[in-house]
Amino acid sequence: MADIVSQPWFWPAVIVSVGLPLALIGLTEFHNALARRGSRAAPIVLMVRNYLVPVAGILVLISQPGAWQGGGTWPRVIWTVFGLLVIVVTINAINHLVFHRAEKGSWRDRFPTIFSDLIRFVFIILGIAAVFWWVWDADVAGVFAALGITSIVVGLALQNAVGSVVSGLFLVFEAPFELGDWIETGGTRGQIVEVNWRAIHLDTGNGIVVMPTAELADGSFANLSRSPDPYAAVVELSFGSDDPPGRVREVLVAVARDIPLIAPDREPTATTLTGGRYAVAIPLRTPGDRDAVHDAFATRVWYAARRADLHLDGDLSDDWRTPAHLQDGLRKIAPALSLKTGEVDALAAHARLERYCAGESILRPGVVPTETRFILAGSVMLGIPTDDDGFVQITVLGPDDAVGLTALSRTQTISRAVALSEVDVVVVPVSVLDEIVRQHPVVAREIVRESENRVRLARTALQAAGGNFPRGRHVLG
Repeated sequence: MADIVSQPWFWPAVIVSVGLPLALIGLTEFHNALARRGSRAAPIVLMVRNYLVPVAGILVLISQPGAWQGGGTWPRVIWTVFGLLVIVVTINAINHLVFHRAEKGSWRDRFPTIFSDLIRFVFIILGIAAVFWWVWDADVAGVFAALGITSIVVGLALQNAVGSVVSGLFLVFEAPFELGDWIETGGTRGQIVEVNWRAIHLDTGNGIVVMPTAELADGSFANLSRSPDPYAAVVELSFGSDDPPGRVREVLVAVARDIPLIAPDREPTATTLTGGRYAVAIPLRTPGDRDAVHDAFATRVWYAARRADLHLDGDLSDDWRTPAHLQDGLRKIAPALSLKTGEVDALAAHARLERYCAGESILRPGVVPTETRFILAGSVMLGIPTDDDGFVQITVLGPDDAVGLTALSRTQTISRAVALSEVDVVVVPVSVLDEIVRQHPVVAREIVRESENRVRLARTALQAAGGNFPRGRHVLG
């Protein structure tokens, strides 16, 4: 027994026969724990368990004195395999620790994948050369010299192509943008939906534009999403030279403020230029809303300019707001106001026509109306805004219905009236409406009845939406 223990191969054999199973069991449990957590280190541990540890065990056994006759080829083969496995495991472990576990937004997270792949490839080549030099006594100097000369020749031949690719890679590494950002360059504007080492994919709303990163690196671009202030859509318009600039700016800002896509807590601004021209800056929630805001603003400002007697693009004509059309409109609403023929003609001197486009607010909450609008054509949605920026619809108003019932009682309205289509209305000032009520008390009773009906509808709609009607005396426009 003492003779066996004293043999040089005894203790290495014991270590391998006992330590190898224990190491395999421990690595198996470690791998399973990493796999359950979804760790990217699990494949590395699996490689160590399945390949590196068994090869190391074999290497321990055959490397003992007398285990192999002479130098032999097989021990060198085992050493070569072991060295290659060590290189692969080490490089993968470093790659995991440096890049895979990088914090989001750090330089390691932004490091281009192709760069890490190239670095890994270089280290693998160097490791293989070192293994062959150490195990096989190979002369690797010539190999490195040949690789160096080949790299120089290939680099000179592809310097333009490689230069553009490298410049694009450095742009990605610098990370002046990220997924979801909006950029604008060379007339192309879109949202970044994919970034790789070769190209950037932009969603322009009319297809995906694939733009090489080198093209961005060689030129300039604007990152619309990286600004302390929201992106502003700028619209330029022209008005008649006789239109008061202050009044024009007021109307432009009011129209822009009413567009639902503007950024919260930001106010549109209007600037007077030269030659009757004005510029409006509309802050947006996202640059992707620019086209929709341009369309909505251009549409609404046409209607708002005519309501304010301003001359958009110098247009002095308005074939719709004529005395004849006003008389026709007053005759339509005469039964609702109990007016006779003579009273209709007298009302024409004080009333006026207005037209709204779909989406415009005819009445806003928190104001005391000074006029009442009677609908001639179109439909209007009446609703109540909620605290969470929502909107509860109360009813839909149509021809012969009135908007602004609280004008008669001089009380604030809690409702908002929004045009669902193009809406034509007759506007009656509250002073004129007071005179009509004095002459025809039945009109006041009808207005009160309609107001109470709208309050009942509001209570029902708010309860259905899970809300409560505000306490106190409230009138809906």
